[in-house]
Amino acid sequence: MSKKTDDAIAKITAEAMEINNNFAIFIEEHLTSICTTDKVADKLLSRDKTLEDFCKKCESKARERARKQGSGFQINGLPDQEYKDMVEAYYSITPDDKSRTTGNVIDITDLL
Repeated sequence: MSKKTDDAIAKITAEAMEINNNFAIFIEEHLTSICTTDKVADKLLSRDKTLEDFCKKCESKARERARKQGSGFQINGLPDQEYKDMVEAYYSITPDDKSRTTGNVIDITDLL
């Protein structure tokens, strides 16, 4: 890993520890697992995006869904993969950003 990916992982981990709830930790673990390229790291290091902001937006959406369902805040959550897709969209992370292949060269670790 590069210094940039290490810095991005440290930033996301620090933000998750500050929030200190299970959802933030779940999202932090996912972001850490995909932060293997400098392209992803650049997006995670963006000053205009924070883990706290993403978590607040998810909470707000959940409250709105619950209000529309008339069930207070007692609703079923979304599937894990949907949250992973949402956080990747929030940080504008694309499949190409996560790929460590260049041109016609295949990184064998992408196959594992």
